[in-house]
Amino acid sequence: MNQFEQQTIALAGVYQATALVDKLARSGQADAEAMEKSLYSVFQTDADTTTEVFSGLDGVRYGLQQLQQQLTSPAREQIGTTRYSISVLLLSGKLLKDSERLKQISERIKAAAAKLDLYDYTHSNQIAALADIYSSTISDLSPRIMVKGDPLHLQNPETQNRVRALLLAGIRAAILWRQLGGSRIQLLFKRKQLVKTAKQLLEQPT
Repeated sequence: MNQFEQQTIALAGVYQATALVDKLARSGQADAEAMEKSLYSVFQTDADTTTEVFSGLDGVRYGLQQLQQQLTSPAREQIGTTRYSISVLLLSGKLLKDSERLKQISERIKAAAAKLDLYDYTHSNQIAALADIYSSTISDLSPRIMVKGDPLHLQNPETQNRVRALLLAGIRAAILWRQLGGSRIQLLFKRKQLVKTAKQLLEQPT
C-alpha cells in the first residue's frame, strides 16, 4: 500500500468519526459497527500498519464512503460533518506542536487501555473515560468544536460521551494523517485523487 493510500485511509478515519458525531447529534443513533472501529482505533498506539489502526480496511469503510461524498457532493444536512472535520484537522496540527498535552493524552489512553481486560473498548465505562480525556485535554483548544443537533439527544449524557469519545477518535486519525504526510494543501489540490483512491480502496475485496 502506497503512502497516498495510507493518507486516504487515515483521512477517512477522520470523516468516519465526524460523520458519526453528526449523526448522533441529529438523530441519537449512528452506524454501530463504524462506531466500534473508531473507538477501537483510539487504543491502537502501536499498530504496524495504517489499516491495523481500524482493524482492517473494513473498519474504515464507512469513513471512505463519507470522504467520497464530502469531497464530491455533500448533502446539505451533512454540513456538520464538513465543519467538524475541518476543526479536527486544525486541532490535530495544534496538538502536534504541544508535546506536553500530547504526552498527557497518551498516558491517559494507556491508563484506559489497561482496563480493557475488565471493560471492552465499547463499554460505557471506556467511552466515558475517552470522553473525559477529550473534555479535559482538548475541548479548551481553539477552534472549539461546537456540536449542533437535536437538543433532546445532545442533553443525553450517554450521547454526550459518545460524541466526545468519537471526537477524540477523529483527532487520533487526524494526527495519523499528518504523521503520514497529509496536509491541508492536499485537501485543496488533490481532492479528485483522494476521491479516486477512496473509490479504489472501497472496491478492494474484504
